[in-house]
Amino acid sequence: MSLAESLERAATACSADADAIRPANGDPTRLFELLDQNARARVLAWLLENEVEAGRELAENWLLESEGSELLASLSADELPKAGRKVLRGLLHRARSQGRAVVETTSKPAHVGRLPEMDETISVGFLSPYDPRGGRLVYFVESNPAGGAQVFEALIDEERGVVDFQVYRAGRRQVKSFIRDVTHRGRFSAVETEASDVRALIARAAARQAEGQALPAAFKEWRGRLGLDESGLETPGDRVKAALSTDATEEEMAALCAEVEAGQLGPWPPQPGVLEALVGPIREEYCAGEGNSEDDERMRVALGEAIAVGYGGDLSSVNAERLTESAYLYWKNGEEAHARACLANAEILGRDAADLGAVSTECVRIVTEALVQDLKGQLAEGEAGPSPSA
Repeated sequence: MSLAESLERAATACSADADAIRPANGDPTRLFELLDQNARARVLAWLLENEVEAGRELAENWLLESEGSELLASLSADELPKAGRKVLRGLLHRARSQGRAVVETTSKPAHVGRLPEMDETISVGFLSPYDPRGGRLVYFVESNPAGGAQVFEALIDEERGVVDFQVYRAGRRQVKSFIRDVTHRGRFSAVETEASDVRALIARAAARQAEGQALPAAFKEWRGRLGLDESGLETPGDRVKAALSTDATEEEMAALCAEVEAGQLGPWPPQPGVLEALVGPIREEYCAGEGNSEDDERMRVALGEAIAVGYGGDLSSVNAERLTESAYLYWKNGEEAHARACLANAEILGRDAADLGAVSTECVRIVTEALVQDLKGQLAEGEAGPSPSA
């Protein structure tokens, strides 16, 4: 059910607020403007109780407003069902971990916002999760000396370096729309961080630029003005390592493996050329065989062993960094158990490249199974296709 549909249900349930809910037409910003403080709390509480995903979406949008943190803090988690409590507490944890004040309601509400007031400086960063290949989009927004703001967007990869880089100029209203967009992208929703954290990630990627991966033209043009050479820059991973332990339980590791299986994390396989060198001989041998169940099992075992080798060595340390940076995202979203499990597996990879740990082992299984199915499909197509003389 969409947010607009859920808000229509809320309008029916909260009849006193219906005349303000319906004119907003499902627009969270417009709804925030139309409702007074008490009505906002009523509507959000109703959604978190009855339409939890819509409540999450509305709450995340309202956290962009200057009174957003205060509004969420005014709700009573104890009065919500389990799912609603989890969403509310996760968002409040995110707000606190981002350094925004979260206080109980007072007679004179505090005003805390993501974007500074018009006469203040803008400086904020955003981090997206890694895609399945191991790249990620990162952003930071800074005040433009000529007015408005500048949005810096980089596609970075621990192996390839800075893959793409763009700079956009925007007004404050456009910046607000941009923030709403990048923080509501489902699997790849970004989380807020310090602009300096994003600079540190870009600087690290640029320092490791892969041979044959040219630096983007826009990055070369702006590099000297990005502040990447400042000493003491910390990555988000550095911050989470300082905040959390690596003492993950077996249950927490298993839960993170389930994230891999669900496609929420990893699998970050070897680069295509490396992967082809590992699986090419196995493919040729398998396709030359009879394709029976015994061949299938031998092929699956051989692929798994070869791919596990590919996950060792340099890729092992690269994926350790990816897990560490992913720990920060989980931590910022209030999922400390997943964050600890990421750090625990990263520590294993950093300590002994021969031991992949539970999470990276699950990544190997996912990649192996995908390749098994691909090879079976190739063989089936070959058997069903036209003969060579056709």
